[in-house]
Order: sequence, then structure tokens, then C-alpha cells
Amino acid sequence: MKKGFTITEIVITVVIFAVLLGFTVPKFMALVHKAQEGKTKHQLVRVRSAIAAYYGEHQGQYPTDDLTSLVPAYIEKIPQATVPGHAPTAHVSTGTFEQAFTKTGGWAYVSDPADPRYGDFFVNLEDEDSYGKSWYTH
Repeated sequence: MKKGFTITEIVITVVIFAVLLGFTVPKFMALVHKAQEGKTKHQLVRVRSAIAAYYGEHQGQYPTDDLTSLVPAYIEKIPQATVPGHAPTAHVSTGTFEQAFTKTGGWAYVSDPADPRYGDFFVNLEDEDSYGKSWYTH
């Protein structure tokens, strides 16, 4: 009598592993996306805090540039926005709300003092996060 596994036993084992992977990989990828979202939301809060500190120290005026004036006094660097479906980027689109909100990923900052949303900083996407909330309203 030979010792070892038959081809049938090996095939059944491989099929079971494939089925288990089929259930776990999508769950794992969803967790990865949520972790990326969480990191981006944290970065959003950090930059907004830096903008608020700048506002407080400059007699109620927000920066009018692409937020490079925040570096390094208020924040060490502009962080990357990492959202599913877009390449991670630290690019900040600026201008009026309509000019800044290009919906291309990265960040958007309303840098025009004449715009009612002057000083707003948000993720430059019209998409929703995994909780169904629009990115630019965070």
C-alpha cells in the first residue's frame, strides 16, 4: 500500500482553499479601502487644523495660495489624499469653489477671498466614501 495523497484529495483541498479565498479576499480589500479612507480623513483634519492656526495668526485671513504658506510653520508638508480609484496625490487645486472643485482627486482649497466658501478645504471628489457620504462635504 502506497502512502500519500490521491489526486482527488489534492483537488478537493485546492477547491476548498479557492472557495475560502473567494470569501476572504473581497472582505480584505474592503478593509484596505476603509483604512485608506480613514487615513485621508485624518489628513483632511490635520490640514484644516493648520489652516485654522494660520487664520488665527493672520488676523482672520486664510491663505490665498496653494497652501504652501502653511509649510513648515503649521504643517510639515501637504499630505497625500488616497482614495479608491485615484492615484495618491498631494496636489491642491485652488481658486473659487468652481475652479478648485475639479473632481479629479487630491485636495481642493477655496483660496479666493471673494468666494463665500473662502478657506474651505476638502477632498477633490464628487464620489461617496464607503459610508455613503460625499467626499467634498467631509
